[in-house]
Parts: sequence; C-alpha cells; structure tokens
Amino acid sequence: MVKQDVYTAITEALLRRYETAKWAAKQAHEAATNEESVAENKYDTFGLEASYLAHGQSQRVLECEKDWLLFSKTPLVTFSKDSAVELWSIVILTELESSSDMKKYFFISPCAGGLSVEIKGETVYLVTASTPVGKILMGKTLGDEVDLSQNGRQIAYEITTIA
Repeated sequence: MVKQDVYTAITEALLRRYETAKWAAKQAHEAATNEESVAENKYDTFGLEASYLAHGQSQRVLECEKDWLLFSKTPLVTFSKDSAVELWSIVILTELESSSDMKKYFFISPCAGGLSVEIKGETVYLVTASTPVGKILMGKTLGDEVDLSQNGRQIAYEITTIA
C-alpha cells in the first residue's frame, strides 16, 4: 500500500465531507430563514428548531474545513522501518491466528477519527491517538503484538508494517 495514495484518498474524502457539510448548512439556513418558518403561535417552534440546526451545521462546516485544511497543507510524513507508531503513521496489522492472512489497515490521524477510505479494495481506518485503538497502537514497533476487541472478543495481531 503506497502511503501517498492513502494520503490523497483521505484528503479527497475530507474535501467531499467539507463540501457536503457546506451544502447541508446552506439547506438548513434556507429552512431557518424561509417565510414559512415564522411562528404562527407561541407553540410553533419549527423556526427556532431550524435556526438551531443551521447553527449546528455551520459549526460542522468549520470542523470539516479545519480537518481538510490540516491534511491538504501538511506534507507527507515518512518513517523509517525502525520507527514507532506515531501521528501520520500507516499501521498494517496481520491477524496471528488466521489461516487467511487477515490484515487491518490504520492511519494514525490528528483528526477525523472514524473516517475510512478504500484503497485498491482495502479499507483504511483513521484513528486518533485518543481512541482505544490509537492508544493501543501508539508507541508500538514493527513485530509487536496487539490485541484488538472485535465483536466482543479479543483478536491478536502482529504489526507487520509501519509507514
């Protein structure tokens, strides 16, 4: 897996998320300022609810823009094969007790945790250092074993790549 491809896919996904958030904020703003949103009596709260939604959507736009700008303006960070897992690392885990050589792909990100991108049929998950998976991976080195909880059971993996 080429790190530049992963980085590009993440940046593009963040841009799409930002564009979608801008569209949703525009729709919410139009609903809040529409003449049909004016309250007809003291119990009619549609306009108030629409304005709260518009405010929340505008906050989401700012967050999405910040995430996208962080990725688009940060140069690609590379690591040596002896490096420990840290921010901007791609970590590939191979399941230890599997005959199918099952792999998991993670990108240790400063933001946008939970986002996933697909690269050549493989899913790369963005995790932040403060998430449970991020905490487990941070500081680990090539060849270390980690246990991840999946569907209520612990699965053992070996770190086979840090890029």
